[in-house]
Amino acid sequence: MDKYMNANIAFSKFSRDYIELKKDLPIRPSEMGVLNIISKREGVFTPIMIAELLGVSKPMVAAHISALEEKGYIYKDFSPSDKRSFYVMPTEKAKKLVNESEVKLNEQLKTIENKLGDEKFALLVDLVSNAQKILENEK
Repeated sequence: MDKYMNANIAFSKFSRDYIELKKDLPIRPSEMGVLNIISKREGVFTPIMIAELLGVSKPMVAAHISALEEKGYIYKDFSPSDKRSFYVMPTEKAKKLVNESEVKLNEQLKTIENKLGDEKFALLVDLVSNAQKILENEK
């Protein structure tokens, strides 16, 4: 097999297994991205800010916000000066899910780190981050 076929197989298997870690979530992984931002980052976030951070369209974030609000994971905190503008805020239910999910995912990452060692793990994270930036710039 050539190197690109090997790379494709390796990336596909890793992606599938990483996604498998999120299969027990009660929400879509993309919705989890919204919750991670509003629960783990400092500050308050508008839908536009969330879309920019996730690198997705505002309509996609609007759909996520509607679904998350319906499921009780977020609420909208409307601006007192502009009633059309709002911040997306996590509920306690959202914070609990984010924390539980983080523990589970971190356990898996710690397993990889323990098997690879600190240096190779840091290199892996750096390489994946750089590869993502390359793909992002190609869009």
